[in-house]
Amino acid sequence: MMKRRILLLFVGALSLLGLPSCLEVEQVITLKKDGSGTISEEIVMGAQIVQMLEGLPAGAGAENPFADLYDPEKYKAKAAEFGKGVVYSRMEKVERNGGKGVKAIYTFEDINSVVLTPGSPMEDLDEEERRPKEEPLQFAYAGGVLTVTVPEPAVGEDAESAEEEQPALEVDPANEAMQAMMAQMFKGMKISTKLVTATGIQKSDATYLKDDTVTLLLMDFDEIMKNPKGLNALQKLDGAKRADIAESLKGVKGVAVETKKKIRVKLK
Repeated sequence: MMKRRILLLFVGALSLLGLPSCLEVEQVITLKKDGSGTISEEIVMGAQIVQMLEGLPAGAGAENPFADLYDPEKYKAKAAEFGKGVVYSRMEKVERNGGKGVKAIYTFEDINSVVLTPGSPMEDLDEEERRPKEEPLQFAYAGGVLTVTVPEPAVGEDAESAEEEQPALEVDPANEAMQAMMAQMFKGMKISTKLVTATGIQKSDATYLKDDTVTLLLMDFDEIMKNPKGLNALQKLDGAKRADIAESLKGVKGVAVETKKKIRVKLK
């Protein structure tokens, strides 16, 4: 389901073209040496989106546009989606650079029971158009070594049926006018999923490793839009296998997708 996840995020981002500026979505799973840890999901809407929402005319029955975003019950209910034993901890309001958002934090005692779907907060924002659930990342931890299993890309009939559900992705990276328009509309948009170890990493075979952090998914549209090659690479992922995805993303700044079937992380 890997390529579907990437395409869903990209198509979902395209659907925001009617909005000035965009948003930041960050998932971080932090692992302690004893196997416990936290999951945080942060969603921050850009300043222009906030201004637009707050500027909507008030009328009879008008609702606070941020009421749902700030509803703690929504995040309490989501805890079960992360697996057995994951508990909602708290919600924090976030305000920076004129933007507004929220950070939800969950705790777990055993990462072996945790599952995580990269980029899932993007789908949470589009509750009116629920898509089939994607296969999540699986975690196995023993002896100070964490093994992360990455779902297989959708192929064959499953891939074809998934494509039928999605609108065609038709963007011409060679069109300079379109490129400039998209760069402005996607300005500041960033989606990421990271694994962080509290005690540091001794060694790992993860593709995207830096210090104590493994990046499982990254889509930084400011970087992607600087180079048409990045946009081309995203469009070539449709129906691609692991090796093809890895090859397409070589040298592409702003995009990181873990394509290995399993990665191992040995904690310090």
